[in-house]
Amino acid sequence: MPILLEILLVAGLALLAARLLRDPWRGRTLNLLKAYVTVRLFHVLIMHPVRTQDGSRVVAWELIWQTLQSIDARTFWTFTAAAASIKFVGILASMQRWRVLLRGQGVELPLRHVFGSFLIGRFIGTFLPSTAGLDGYLLYDAARFSGRSVEVTAAKALEKVIGVTGIFLSFLVALPVGVAMFHSIFGNETGNQVAAAGVVLSAGVIGGLLGMLWFPGLVQWLIEHLPLPGKQRLRGLVMRISRSAAAYRDKKKLVLGALGLSFIVHFTTAAMYYFTALAISAQGAEFWPVVLASSIQILATVLSPITIAGEGIRELAQLVLLQNMIGPAAAIVSAALGFWAAEALTLVGGVFWWLRPAGYTPAWCRVDGQQVD
Repeated sequence: MPILLEILLVAGLALLAARLLRDPWRGRTLNLLKAYVTVRLFHVLIMHPVRTQDGSRVVAWELIWQTLQSIDARTFWTFTAAAASIKFVGILASMQRWRVLLRGQGVELPLRHVFGSFLIGRFIGTFLPSTAGLDGYLLYDAARFSGRSVEVTAAKALEKVIGVTGIFLSFLVALPVGVAMFHSIFGNETGNQVAAAGVVLSAGVIGGLLGMLWFPGLVQWLIEHLPLPGKQRLRGLVMRISRSAAAYRDKKKLVLGALGLSFIVHFTTAAMYYFTALAISAQGAEFWPVVLASSIQILATVLSPITIAGEGIRELAQLVLLQNMIGPAAAIVSAALGFWAAEALTLVGGVFWWLRPAGYTPAWCRVDGQQVD
């Protein structure tokens, strides 16, 4: 009950700050609250009492400390490097997805330039909620050099939609052979029912988003004629996505290519957590169940605006989903290690940011096939 009251209090303060304060104090206050929630979540996690195999209860931080002490250095660095490598494949796919979507709006930038800008954006995003830093910097960067802020914004809006479908695709691919994760939480029968509900939800989200991209008129007609709750909000969502995707309506192959890249982005991220589990020699770590759990955790992290860089939410989600398979301490530590395996690469973005001179321009930038002055 005290934690519930604390959550309500923080939510109330955030609401008051958003409504009553003006920038820069509104932003500063909200960031302070997010920092507090991040620290508080970690405190709750490490102080959480965990039931061991012999029936006794041990505070989580003691199990975490035992896990850290038992790590073999060679195993740790080998599999951490593997985790970082597979994450880097996903980062490259994300870069190419951005170039593909910009091309759909008639804007072309060299891969070398996007590589640096992407790492700079990820570096900035390390210190901001969700993907705000990366999204904001890429918008600024592409609009600055192309002069096409409307088209760039539309590409970014579509990227966010396609990104979500990539998470659900990862879930669907991992589910058939990773369903043991649900069994470990709910039991076989209930686990199968939860998995079936997940399939329906994922297929509905993917089908609905693609329908809004390609057939917005049909989706609007269904909203008007079906007894759906929140029709006005749904109508507004469809219109926003429709406007963002207007330039891609006759480019279905391009959108499918971007969707395939989104799958690679999120599947490699989910797979990374399997290797971080191996890095700490987690007992019971199996590839597909860990990937399945991590795809759910990624969705929770992406959708959560309440902590800095998803910290705390990532570890909490992995604890809930994997503690029965690899143990609570291993679930928390492997999740935290996944963050650092990914962010170690993006810290290089700080070097790119530092080395780029004030008058930097890319080697070329074409809009509708013409070089921009």
